[in-house]
Amino acid sequence: MDRFYIILIAIFCGVNGLGIAYSHLLEGWGIDNVAGMVANIILAVLSAALYYLGLKSIKSSNHHAFMRHVYISTFAKLFICAIGILIYAFINKEDLNLGTIILFFVLYLIYTVLETRSLMRVAKTPTKQTKPQNEE
Repeated sequence: MDRFYIILIAIFCGVNGLGIAYSHLLEGWGIDNVAGMVANIILAVLSAALYYLGLKSIKSSNHHAFMRHVYISTFAKLFICAIGILIYAFINKEDLNLGTIILFFVLYLIYTVLETRSLMRVAKTPTKQTKPQNEE
């Protein structure tokens, strides 16, 4: 298993664990714990899928495919986060809380940094050559 997926699962479980352990504190601040968990699930699954596609773009013969993927991945997560905020705002018109919206963007930031950093690390590592080159 790739190191990224291990870190992704650890962050996902850690965020959900903190959300459950400190749910009374989050409720005191007015943050919707269920909406945070749903956002966590969606962003973790989306990051896993986009990371897989990013690995494919690294192997592409088109040199611009990787950077294009990084931009599209970042925008896709931001777009999904914005849609989640709109759905949250539509459902909770009377009880809208800024803390929940900030939580959505913090989760977006965590998963985007993790994915981009991991992809950049993979793209940076040199590939092994199949045949040694002899200088003669």
